[in-house]
Amino acid sequence: MPDDERHEDPRPEQGPGDSPDSPDWIHRAVIYGVDVLRFQDSDGDGNGDLKGLVSRLDHIQALGADCIWLLPFYPSQRRDNGYDVIGQLGVDPRIGELDDFRLLAEEAHARGIRLLLDMVLQHTSNRHPWFQAAESDPRSRFREYYIWSATEPPDSESQSAFPGEAHTDGIWSWSERARAFYRHQFYDFEPDLRIASDGVWEEVKGILDFWIALGADGFRIDAAGLLFADIGLPGDQADAGKRLDDLRRYLKKRAPEVALLGEVDLPPEQLPTYFDRGRIDQLLAFLPNNALMHSLATEDAGPLCAAVARHDEAVRHGAWRQFLRNLDELNLSHLADEDRERVFGVFAPHENERIYGRGIRRGWAPMMEHDRRIRMTLSLLFALPGAPLLVAGQEIGTGDDLGLDGRAAVRLPMQWSSEPGGGFSTSHDGEAAHLVTDGPYGIARVNVADQERDPSSLLHLVRALIRLWREHPEIASPRVERLEADRAIVAFRYDGIAVAHNLAKDPRPLPEDLAGGELLLGDETEDGRLLPGYGFRWVRLPDGR
Repeated sequence: MPDDERHEDPRPEQGPGDSPDSPDWIHRAVIYGVDVLRFQDSDGDGNGDLKGLVSRLDHIQALGADCIWLLPFYPSQRRDNGYDVIGQLGVDPRIGELDDFRLLAEEAHARGIRLLLDMVLQHTSNRHPWFQAAESDPRSRFREYYIWSATEPPDSESQSAFPGEAHTDGIWSWSERARAFYRHQFYDFEPDLRIASDGVWEEVKGILDFWIALGADGFRIDAAGLLFADIGLPGDQADAGKRLDDLRRYLKKRAPEVALLGEVDLPPEQLPTYFDRGRIDQLLAFLPNNALMHSLATEDAGPLCAAVARHDEAVRHGAWRQFLRNLDELNLSHLADEDRERVFGVFAPHENERIYGRGIRRGWAPMMEHDRRIRMTLSLLFALPGAPLLVAGQEIGTGDDLGLDGRAAVRLPMQWSSEPGGGFSTSHDGEAAHLVTDGPYGIARVNVADQERDPSSLLHLVRALIRLWREHPEIASPRVERLEADRAIVAFRYDGIAVAHNLAKDPRPLPEDLAGGELLLGDETEDGRLLPGYGFRWVRLPDGR
């Protein structure tokens, strides 16, 4: 059968979870991201660990999240927050050991919580045994695992993923041991894997199989949009569709309920390759995330609503994972230069708040500044088509530390209480040294224990939003109707539910449907028609509306 027929999607109108090859649980999951090293210390060394995470599962369960995204916890030098992986089949000794992961899987599953592992397939560390063998012996089978050139390729001066940082001068570096150049789209200590190699691809399936056997329910594929990038030398590029079809067939036989979440930061028109035929179940919604920042900065709902519509047009049967802020920079590369500068002017006016010329390194709550805007944006996360992703600390509004280098500004220990050590650790070493103790986002003012006791807290709002989202599964559908409204109002209707969010600091008029109806969550109207500044409103519509 010709390739163009074999890869044609015969189900263009299907909704999330309809593909027989695609598990549907991920489309109704609330994902909660955890950087284990910074979540809970169980042994007093100042670093979070898997046993500490187990001890805090009740918090995640009470929140209402039912899937934990585990950032890399594998052996690593932690030069790139764990993404510089030295071995994919183990646990960083600072974080625990394999038996601790088994315990986590057992305890999480007992609470109805699934585990989504961050899988780094685009590169390894240069300390990885594969690269060490590849460097030392050109006849080694591992030589073909990486991308080499005897001479410096002409694209060596191309910008890396982290322009301006150390170890990022171009995307090719010289290996004295190998007597050749190797490609690295990230840091020079993270050589790119050659996904076109059948040997590498079999290793990938073996790694997934290993963690499935230990209790993994799904995988977030890191830098998935770069796995098949056409950068390098002839023969280096793998066919994305064929590789992903092969992976889906493998998972269907091995573990059909295992789900895949892709980090594919590409324009919507390039995304069908990743969605087609149930290849990847969900993709992170980067374009709406950028558009949200643009809309917030301008108090104009237009950019956000246009981005939602553009996603729907590009991949009608797709499913999106919406997010506010991850633990990297807030990457605004989808915005035009002029629009990005407007966002910078509002949310990152100082040079030390920006990074790579494209991103912001401030935390979400400090950027939003006003308590009402923090609450409104969290509500909006749950109102967007798709499913929500929270990162640990967002449920209480944690801050940042711009005194730390680069993206580390938002990679901070969890704030559990106001006691010394913030309930995170009894130590002042390791990650505990970076605990925020002072200021408006310090442990005395922002912590789980205090918000647990306050029914009006952000923590209680997030719990209510998760309950409401679960009660109305139609919100996860990509089929949504935008309601005509004031310039600053984001208003959507999903069957019998309508939601509105005011991006402006002053009251704005609501659409008629949202001024009436049964209020499920949010603000009462002013004068029967106005939504307060930074207000939000979820209503049940009368039958037939």
